[in-house]
Amino acid sequence: MSRRTEIQVGVTVLVAMAILVGGVTWLKEFSLDRSVRVWLVRFEQTGGLGASDEVQVNGIRKGSVRAMKLEGDHVLVELALATDVGLTRDSRVSIRNVGLMGEKVIAVDLETSGGLYTSRDTIPGIYEKGIPEVMAELGGAIGSVSRIAEQLKAMADVMERNGDLAGTLKNFRQTSEDLGLAVQENRAGLRRTLDDFGAAARTARSLTADREAELTRALDQFSSAAENMSRLSVRLDSLRASLQTVTSRVERGQGTLGKLINDDKLYTDLNASLQSLKTLVEDIKANPKKYLKVEIF
Repeated sequence: MSRRTEIQVGVTVLVAMAILVGGVTWLKEFSLDRSVRVWLVRFEQTGGLGASDEVQVNGIRKGSVRAMKLEGDHVLVELALATDVGLTRDSRVSIRNVGLMGEKVIAVDLETSGGLYTSRDTIPGIYEKGIPEVMAELGGAIGSVSRIAEQLKAMADVMERNGDLAGTLKNFRQTSEDLGLAVQENRAGLRRTLDDFGAAARTARSLTADREAELTRALDQFSSAAENMSRLSVRLDSLRASLQTVTSRVERGQGTLGKLINDDKLYTDLNASLQSLKTLVEDIKANPKKYLKVEIF
């Protein structure tokens, strides 16, 4: 066999293998596309999630991550799930750590309640912090505690050099001793005070028990008086309203009194009549014979 023939055979074999691999891959993808449904989930961050990572539905692998893309300040993740899985609005989709090394999966806590999402909906996702994130935050907290401890140590050193710490502790110890001595010296007085307080409480309780009926009657009488005052207040309010109505009517000239007060002509006529009557009386006094005739039979 010539060199040229060997090359042709080799090229033919390689092309056949490429066609075979490509065909198998295409058929596999075609089969997968027909048996899965794609869902779009929005996450604030993905924390190292990668394409082809698995998707677990209630702990069972039911798909994988198809693609991810950054859109604005969040990440859109395409999930390829088996067609027998329907995501509802009560379901929870989260990125979860499943190993000590930070391996991540998409965990779906499936719920049957709530309306079903469609393939056009964008599902809100949740990012769960794993061990690496917690350890990082713990490291920051430990650093803060260390800095606080260093500051306290520095402050204690300064107080020790200035003698303030020793003086403060000495004053605190002296104050404690003085307080203990004061309690010991006044223990009898404190006991008497407590006894007097107990006696006063017993006396008050006995007085209350002996005069319970009288207190009850007094409270009942006070309640009755309060009710009477309330009724009196209602009656006074009614009287005030009536007086206000009468006053308003008088001011508007309604009724006899209102007409007498507001009618100027009536006042003028009455004044003229009084003047005429006064003139008549004076004339009678001056000329009584003019009005009085006495005849003797």
